[in-house]
Amino acid sequence: MRIYIHKVLAEIFGRNAAIKVRIIYGGSVKPDNARKLYIEGGVNGFLVGGASLKTDSFTSIINSTK
Repeated sequence: MRIYIHKVLAEIFGRNAAIKVRIIYGGSVKPDNARKLYIEGGVNGFLVGGASLKTDSFTSIINSTK
């Protein structure tokens, strides 16, 4: 999806502008999938929902991006 978003933005605004756009993932982010989403998904961050209500889960998500 990240590739598609950048492709559409490049078509509208040009490649230089498109590569500057940061992508935030807002799907189901959990401690067990955060690292993979961050590395393989090429996202720049997360919009964490329910997992942010549990300190251990939220801390694990934060640490997975280091």
